[in-house]
Amino acid sequence: MTLPVLVIFVFLNLAFGSVYIPIPDIFKSLVGMKVSNVQNIIIMQLRLPRILLGLGVGAALASTGNAFQAMMKNPLADPYILGVSSGAAFGAILINVLAQMYNPNLIFYTWIFAFIFGITAAAITYLVARKNGKLPVTELILSGVMVNLLFSAGVTFLIVYGWRNVQMTSFWLLGSLAGSGWNSVLFVGIVSTAISTFFTLIGKYLNAMTVGEEEAIHVGVRVEMLKLTVFVVGTFATAVAVSASGIIGFVGLIMPHMARRLFGTDHRISMPASAVLGGVFLVVCDSIARTAFTPAEMPIGTITALIGSPVFIYILRRRKEIV
Repeated sequence: MTLPVLVIFVFLNLAFGSVYIPIPDIFKSLVGMKVSNVQNIIIMQLRLPRILLGLGVGAALASTGNAFQAMMKNPLADPYILGVSSGAAFGAILINVLAQMYNPNLIFYTWIFAFIFGITAAAITYLVARKNGKLPVTELILSGVMVNLLFSAGVTFLIVYGWRNVQMTSFWLLGSLAGSGWNSVLFVGIVSTAISTFFTLIGKYLNAMTVGEEEAIHVGVRVEMLKLTVFVVGTFATAVAVSASGIIGFVGLIMPHMARRLFGTDHRISMPASAVLGGVFLVVCDSIARTAFTPAEMPIGTITALIGSPVFIYILRRRKEIV
């Protein structure tokens, strides 16, 4: 997707919603010309930060999913299956509980707690699966499922006994870009850009991993170090995305497959393509979530699940052919 097409895409998403805003008025608002105060608030304080945050979160999740799939040579791997997202969500909710009980300022450290518990979940998954210095793929995914269930139980416990605002928490857990602020947009934008760039730069090593670990070792790849690095960097990206938008599934699973089908299997190309497609996909899903059910708003995770579940089943049935 070229830059002009991406700009047109952003303009269209700024125009449509519960209130339609003409494209000329959007342009005037963006360049500082006079429009109605209501339109200016909708564009600059509601829709634009929401769209930019969606692009950043989608890029971070899709890039991480692509890297995880290459590292584990498994087309079904993504942060959710490995338990990273559940760990990050547990950390984010825990800090909200502590903020309500002790100090409201703790809420500003949400992403730090999300990362701590996300990396804890990843470490448990890694250590449980590791055998004789190796990291077998099957054991890694099975341990990820176990860790996912463990932290999901912890999330349920916190919601029921620790956090009074059950309705808002449940909505956030299903994913939402509502209430996006410019600070979140800037932070997620910087992180997602850095993560996508890093994974693109190590694309040749990820290419070697997709051929096989033995082959990668023969060409000089330090396999275990690469796995650990991708694990830590991917977990950080997931923690930042979860702390900003809640749990949004299937972006990290679907978009890497689409990128590889459109642009080939070279990760130096498919990685930036995954980032762009992930961001666009998430913004489209968010537009559906906030317009198709007006005046109510559907959690964005519900839309991605409706689209992603059939794709997951399709990939699962054709797993051997895709690998």
